[in-house]
Amino acid sequence: MPINICLFCSSSDSIHQEYFKIASEVGEIIGLRTHTLVHGGGKIGLMGEVARNTQKHGGKVLGIIPEKLKIKGVVSETDDELIITPDMHTRKEMMRSKADAFITLPGGFGTFEEILEVITLKQLKYHEKPIVFVNTRNYFEHLFLLFEKSFEEKFALADFRQLYFVTESPKEAIDYIENYKAVDIRDKWL
Repeated sequence: MPINICLFCSSSDSIHQEYFKIASEVGEIIGLRTHTLVHGGGKIGLMGEVARNTQKHGGKVLGIIPEKLKIKGVVSETDDELIITPDMHTRKEMMRSKADAFITLPGGFGTFEEILEVITLKQLKYHEKPIVFVNTRNYFEHLFLLFEKSFEEKFALADFRQLYFVTESPKEAIDYIENYKAVDIRDKWL
């Protein structure tokens, strides 16, 4: 059954080529397995790389971009569907609502904000969708150390490690999403 996989990642073209290699693999697997990519509507950086490879290998691509970022050379002209939103808030809300699962590749502040919001919403039981980090070049190492510090210092429950899955393998990431079974997470307030 096709899955709508929402992608959070970098829109930079100035990063190490290994990131593009892994992004290409993610797109290829999404396409070959006939899933739909839901992404930020850009054609640059890892976002564009995943989108192009998803389509190249038979998958559909839905781009959702705010009006302010609808810039020639930035906005995708090849997505199967492109939705223009009035602002970032609406864009993120629409991406989340159309997604059955979330995958994040390395990125900057926007990527961190998007994935942390999705984790928080799952923690608060607004959704039970799978969340995956593809940890290329151990990019998220310090973020995961911060998560561990929050567990150690009791700012977050250690059970919340179950909110997300971490892998270096694009195949393992998509396998996890396809085979995902929601787990009962302890209530934050208990």
